[in-house]
Amino acid sequence: MNSILLKNKLKFFNCSNSACNKLFLINPKEVEHGSGVHFCPTCFSNSKTYHTIQCSNCLSIIDFLQVEQNEEITTFYSKKCTCCNGTIEDEIHLSENDFAEVFAKS
Repeated sequence: MNSILLKNKLKFFNCSNSACNKLFLINPKEVEHGSGVHFCPTCFSNSKTYHTIQCSNCLSIIDFLQVEQNEEITTFYSKKCTCCNGTIEDEIHLSENDFAEVFAKS
């Protein structure tokens, strides 16, 4: 097993979902071509079936929301989160139509 890990140079990453934050193995080649967001296997599958909640200030992934029937998956933004000195109340004020650039201007 050690020779496999050394040969492929697998590394541990924290899940980008701040509510999860699990450690998981990832191949560095995936990091080179990725977006900077690295989900553990559970959160990765959630990102395909749930709405994503993201902080527009620090771009942290806060959590996922259940999708209602016949609803398109989208990203909701909060102005701040607990990762960037916001509060839980900041995290629950979500906007679907405003993108991070809109919050940066206000």
